[in-house]
Amino acid sequence: MNTLSKTHCHTRRLDRSVIRTLLLIGLIGSVLTGIGDFLVGYGEETEAAGLADKLMSSAPNLTDAQLIWGGLLGAFGLFLEGIGFFAIYRLMADAAPRQARIYHFGILGYIWLAPIGCHMNVGLLNYAYRTLLALDAQTAARAAQIMVYAFCVPLWFVLILLWVPMLVIQFRVFAKGLTPYPASAKWFHLLFGMVPALVLSAVMGPHTALGAGIGTMFLSFGNILTFAGLLCTLPKQARFSTFEKELKTA
Repeated sequence: MNTLSKTHCHTRRLDRSVIRTLLLIGLIGSVLTGIGDFLVGYGEETEAAGLADKLMSSAPNLTDAQLIWGGLLGAFGLFLEGIGFFAIYRLMADAAPRQARIYHFGILGYIWLAPIGCHMNVGLLNYAYRTLLALDAQTAARAAQIMVYAFCVPLWFVLILLWVPMLVIQFRVFAKGLTPYPASAKWFHLLFGMVPALVLSAVMGPHTALGAGIGTMFLSFGNILTFAGLLCTLPKQARFSTFEKELKTA
């Protein structure tokens, strides 16, 4: 038997149906986010000098519908992803309560920042940049610098601070057998799922419309692997019951 944490005070019944529902919500959210990412990214990139300009280099070739639906689908999808992460939190909550608390705090930050602060605003900024670019290139470049560094980067920085611990904790608790899943479930992880998208984007050509669209989806690919993998390998209720008994006797 894998070593389980002895710091738990009590356990709550692990309901397989609840875990399955939350994972399904997360998977649906990841697919919606991926579609939103693709819409916002699917545009041939133009030449850009500064970092801010490069982040919005495909904006001139994006339609209003892409920016609007890409932003909305991504924002709604990220919210659902945040709900789905509660399945992973619940899986580790009894055997690894300290890590679970950090993970729980990260989920709250994810739901707070990711949908609007780190996705919807990308669509808005691309729309604003494209509109300004049609009027004056220098004004657009100057506005892009302010919009990215003053409005986006601070939110991205906070989200990364909250998100990275989640990724580390998820890998470690699955690897140590602190969930009802086998240790091999640690590979259902964002960092491994995003690799195929980045490789495919490079093969397609990162500056082409299709390559850029797929490349923009790389995080969604990772979350799809996470939720789909855990959903497909979800243990039977008997394993959940056995895991609870192991916790009580640890």
